[in-house]
Amino acid sequence: MRKKRYFQNLYKFEEESKKYIIEVSLDDYDDIYDDWDPSPFKKRDIEDEFNDFILNSSEDIPLNFDLSIVLYIPLAKKNEKKENALISAYQNYYNYATARLCKVMSGLHRRIISYLLFSGLFLSFGYFLGGTGPNVLVKVLHEGIFIGGWVFLWEFFTNFFIKKRELQEEYNLYHRLYQAEIRFVYH
Repeated sequence: MRKKRYFQNLYKFEEESKKYIIEVSLDDYDDIYDDWDPSPFKKRDIEDEFNDFILNSSEDIPLNFDLSIVLYIPLAKKNEKKENALISAYQNYYNYATARLCKVMSGLHRRIISYLLFSGLFLSFGYFLGGTGPNVLVKVLHEGIFIGGWVFLWEFFTNFFIKKRELQEEYNLYHRLYQAEIRFVYH
């Protein structure tokens, strides 16, 4: 018998749809929206607590599984217009989050290239400059150029191998949430 993993004990799995379910109990549709946002329903921001819960739950479940968000709402509050507005606001929120991350990743790619170029430039310049003269100022300048080159090279490796991976994982998480199915269950 195979041992169940942590997320398999916490979240229901639907065999027919092959999706894990994140369940949220609400008193009203407005519980998802940020109280401070006066925008119309379709454009309203999602409440931080709701986003944190959904995001943390999604992080528990490996990315190779799809998600379904099931919202439990009292039957007396059932409203199809509010359902559609909530789905639209949810999708707008996570679509914006993925677009913002794309913009951040694009800036990161530009920085990675510039760090690599500056590193090569500084290290080459330091290598060919020499710095073996009797003047202390020339030796200090030479060492400073080399140190600058190594710092740019360090930033290149840090951004390329660590930050890029972290941003890609965050993007995949938000993209999966954007694509998640939203269902309403009335009780």
